[in-house]
Amino acid sequence: MSSLAAELEAAAQIGADGGGVSRFAWSPELAQANEWLIRRLEELSLEAELDPAGNVFGRWAVGEGSAVLVGSHLDTVPRGGRYDGALGVLAALATVRVLRAEGVEPKRPLWVVSFNDEEGSRFQTGMLGSRAFCGEVDLEDWRRRGVADAMARAGVDFDQLTSARAVDGVGAYLELHIEQGPVLEQSGEDLGIVTAITGLLGFRVKLLGAANHAGTTPMDGRRDALAGASRIVLELREEARAREDMTANVGIVSVEPGGFNVIPGLAEFTIDVRSPTAEGFERAEAFVRETVKRVAAEEGLGMEMSATHRKPPVALDQGLQDALVGAAEAEGASYRLMPSGAGHDAMVLAHHVPAAMLFVPSRGGISHSPDEYTPPEQCELGARVLARAVRGLVG
Repeated sequence: MSSLAAELEAAAQIGADGGGVSRFAWSPELAQANEWLIRRLEELSLEAELDPAGNVFGRWAVGEGSAVLVGSHLDTVPRGGRYDGALGVLAALATVRVLRAEGVEPKRPLWVVSFNDEEGSRFQTGMLGSRAFCGEVDLEDWRRRGVADAMARAGVDFDQLTSARAVDGVGAYLELHIEQGPVLEQSGEDLGIVTAITGLLGFRVKLLGAANHAGTTPMDGRRDALAGASRIVLELREEARAREDMTANVGIVSVEPGGFNVIPGLAEFTIDVRSPTAEGFERAEAFVRETVKRVAAEEGLGMEMSATHRKPPVALDQGLQDALVGAAEAEGASYRLMPSGAGHDAMVLAHHVPAAMLFVPSRGGISHSPDEYTPPEQCELGARVLARAVRGLVG
């Protein structure tokens, strides 16, 4: 077994949960994974650090100028897969290992990172660690979501989050990741070189109707919150099906009072819509807001709606894409240029420094699941291409 495959296996045992992996921000499981990673960094003689935002860094402090930063994240969704995020972190380790074995002395600093809370599973935030690293801190919002309480229980000072900003020391960011979709497997291509990352919009909607007896209330006199929510779900689906530049999902729904013979008086649900283009992003946001407002009015429902996140689409750096293309061709790997349908830390970094991403295939397009899988040889190929590109960037 290669060192990369062995480390993927070892990491998957930390937070193992029913065939999958569960590691959340400031949880004991992620803390254990971070400690494990720090030991690996120190074995490579890197300067290891856990910063105030829970990000793990390993710094090869050589050369001059701004650093090349390489990595991803070790946190997961509930019962997630063993490759999402972890592959990028461990491939960054493998890159340092290769350069050391080759006797390469970088002419600029090389940093490895595992960003905290990329998934946002615990606080419904997403990319909290990379946002703090880039100075995009929203203390009021994060406190309201429970971040401060969780950090206090973990013995970490919430008020120090602003001191995690260190992006000014970085000149380029590279991230290897599984595709999390079916495109590469279906096309038979080895790699995806990411051109842009789709924009992400999240909403929480509450519809307020009137709970009443299901048998005695006439159908035309009801204010059924769940019926209104159902209409919105279906209209979102139909709009997304009719367009190539939009996806839509309602992933969490709760209804009150919850009796089988009681008309739902309250329905609360989340909305996730995405688009890879600026025009599609704006159109999707307008459609969501108009649809929720219109359906609520037509059903006679009260409405509360708040945005949970708004991350516009971002184009990745052309020069770094070219470096990845050159590395792929040198390794004899086939590739395609493609957008990412999922959000990643790279979309946060890309607003501050040149950033790029490299995809390896996902079997069946499955991700965020214990069934997530990428064959070892494809993981190894991705890591070799990453290492070759980094070698060129650090001189």
